[in-house]
Amino acid sequence: MSMGIYKVPSRVLFGLGIYDLIRGIMHTFVLRWSGTNIAGFNAETTPIDQYFMLGTFGISNFLTGFIYLLISRRSPELSPYVLALIPGAYLLGLIGIWSNGIHGTSAYGGRYLLYVYFAICIGTLIYFAYEKRK
Repeated sequence: MSMGIYKVPSRVLFGLGIYDLIRGIMHTFVLRWSGTNIAGFNAETTPIDQYFMLGTFGISNFLTGFIYLLISRRSPELSPYVLALIPGAYLLGLIGIWSNGIHGTSAYGGRYLLYVYFAICIGTLIYFAYEKRK
């Protein structure tokens, strides 16, 4: 099957899958280093539960990474829709967190990487919509 207009979204999703696997490794196998050097944790004062939560997020990174790789290769036509779900799911989660009166105050370094991640998703969706209209 020729991928046509799904080629770029599929390749982007594949790249995000690889990136999520790297994030999974960073959040689990290199947890203490990542917590200190990327998330900005103070190793002496940060509760161990905070590291544990960072690690459990890494588990979901492994899951999403493998799912993105699978979708991008086996069902490329789903790739743009998955790319739309990514920032949508994060927004939904933030709304849920904020609705409980919880607002983050720390400046962790990983957030800037997430901004790029979301920009890639949204930029690819704009490109896909343009190509689809042609």
